[in-house]
Amino acid sequence: MSMTTKISVPLSEVDEKFLKELKEKYPSHTRLDIQVVNLDDIPTFTEEDFWSIIGLLDWNAETRNEVLTPAVETLAQHPASHIYLFEDILAEKLYALDTIAHARATYPGDSISEDGFLYVRAAVVSQGKEKYEQVLHDPAQINPDEDFEPLLSLAALAYEQKTGSEFDYISPTSYETYANEAGWQ
Repeated sequence: MSMTTKISVPLSEVDEKFLKELKEKYPSHTRLDIQVVNLDDIPTFTEEDFWSIIGLLDWNAETRNEVLTPAVETLAQHPASHIYLFEDILAEKLYALDTIAHARATYPGDSISEDGFLYVRAAVVSQGKEKYEQVLHDPAQINPDEDFEPLLSLAALAYEQKTGSEFDYISPTSYETYANEAGWQ
């Protein structure tokens, strides 16, 4: 018979001592499930917020990386938790486009460039919600000649600008080519 104990503590109290006490109190085969409950008044970062940031890309900028500048500066003004959520939503959007139908529309032959296909999917997302929805539902709408790799660094640049630290985060959803197994069946 398994026993469940619920422990509710502020994140600020989770330290080495707290973890050591847990390890001493419970056997080594115990599983620890963590549920994060935000008690602040900070609103969550929504999909609408995501598309709003994407809408700030400056396609008149002189270089591809400068296209990101207004979006990076705006996202950096959000709480750090929003930057993580931006990255998660971006990964979900790229994952949804990671299908055999979208790949065939991008590469009509048998050969697929994994990185190239990722960058083409990034270009689709960078063009905004309307274009994204069109391509999501009609893979033939994808433009294989457009790519936008810099979009993949937007969250990292915003986090670094905000905190001065490196963005050491991997979203739970992988956007790498072939990650969407159902999309490749």
